[in-house]
Amino acid sequence: MNAPLAGQTIWLTRAAHQSADWARQLEQAGATVIVEPLLAIETTPERAAARQALARARSADRLLATSTNAVDAAWQIMPDFDPAGRLYGVGAASADALEAAAGRAVHRPQGAFTSEALLAMDTLTDVAGLDIAILSGEGGRSLLVDTLSERGARVEKIALYRRLWLTPERERLEEIAARADTAIVTSGEALSHLADIASTPQNVALRAALQRCRLVAPSARVVKQADQRLYWQHAPLIVENISGEAIVAALARLSTGDRQ
Repeated sequence: MNAPLAGQTIWLTRAAHQSADWARQLEQAGATVIVEPLLAIETTPERAAARQALARARSADRLLATSTNAVDAAWQIMPDFDPAGRLYGVGAASADALEAAAGRAVHRPQGAFTSEALLAMDTLTDVAGLDIAILSGEGGRSLLVDTLSERGARVEKIALYRRLWLTPERERLEEIAARADTAIVTSGEALSHLADIASTPQNVALRAALQRCRLVAPSARVVKQADQRLYWQHAPLIVENISGEAIVAALARLSTGDRQ
C-alpha cells in the first residue's frame, strides 16, 4: 500500500465539520492526524438582516461566494434563495458548493483560486454601474469589496456566518505541538489566533514546540497577514487551491526531498 506520509503526525486546526474528509485522505496516505480545531463556525445571529440582504442579492448582476460556509449559511437562512445574476466562486470548493446550491453554472478563476485571480476575470473588470453581492462571513475579504467598488460597482457584502475562536487547554496544545510534524492552518485569522495563544508568557513550551513544526498554509498572503511571532524554523509550505488531496500531494513531494 502506498503510504507517502507514513510516520508523519499532522495537526488539523480547521473547524470540526470541515476536517473529516481531509483527515481521511491524510490517514489513507499513512499520516497520524490530530483534529483539534482553533475555530467553530456558526450562522450569523442577525438572521433578519441577512435575509433582507439575500432578498436584495437575488437581483444582483453578479454574486460572489467566498467560502463553502457562506454558501451553506445563505441557503440555511433562505432555503429558496435563487440569485438571478452571474455566479462566481473564489475557490474551487466554494464554486462547487454554489453550483450545487443554485443548480447552475458558476464562474471561477483559472489557475490559482484567490481573490486576486477572481478580480482579474474579464467579467469582473468592467463592472461600473453593476450591483454585486458577496456572500461572506464576518470580517475579511476587503480586497474584493474595495476593488470592485473602485471599479464603479455597487457592492454589498453579506455577513452570513461568524467564526468562534477556540482555545484548547494549554496541556492539550503542548501535547499536540510536541507530537506534530506539521500544522495545517487555512486562514490568516486562524494563524493570528494561534500566534496570540502561543505568545503568552505561560506558553513558552508551546511556542518552542510549534516553531519546530512545518506550517501548511493556502497562500503566501495568509502567512504575511499574520505577524511572525512564531518564527517557524522551516519555510511554510504553501498549498494553493488547498484541499485534502493537494495537501497530501505537497507533503508527499516534500517527504521525498529536502525537508529542511
